Amino acid sequence: MKNRNLIGLLFLALAAFSCQKPVEYPIEPHIAYEGFTYLFNADSTFSGEGIVSFSYTDGDGDLGLDDSDTLPPFGFRDAHYYNMEVDYLKCVNGEFVKTPLLSPHVPTSPTDTVLWDTITFNARFHRLRDSDDPKAISGMMDYRLVVKNPFSPNDTIKFEIRIVDRALHESNTIQTDAIITNPTW
Repeated sequence: MKNRNLIGLLFLALAAFSCQKPVEYPIEPHIAYEGFTYLFNADSTFSGEGIVSFSYTDGDGDLGLDDSDTLPPFGFRDAHYYNMEVDYLKCVNGEFVKTPLLSPHVPTSPTDTVLWDTITFNARFHRLRDSDDPKAISGMMDYRLVVKNPFSPNDTIKFEIRIVDRALHESNTIQTDAIITNPTW
């Protein structure tokens, strides 16, 4: 009798687990800020870099690009070349303002009059799934970036981040906590 009850419970447990619905998310990616970590050199000095961590979900799992994704809309000069867009915000009079970062431009010809190049934190990340079959995904992403600004070393900044999937669905925008560009401990 005990074996019959045990077998019945096992079948009941298997039936309950096999009937679970797959996880569903909207087809637009969604991201959530998880934190920022300063990186240090082996001698415990600040490296000038940090890692922004965020979680993501996507209902059809089409996040990321292949190296071969170089034709429109993912071509080098196209609006969606980068699938992670990152804005730099600088604290000005207590308010965080989007600020383009500039670096000295190296002239490429005698008629080149551009003095500064814009620095971007935008990035391309690789596919998170090998298959093209629609399937919901979720996970964590860490993005390593430079936070030390040699042209303005004692700033308080934030980053705004959003991602775009291969169907060009944009995620929500997240913002980091305040980051000191030249921390002292």
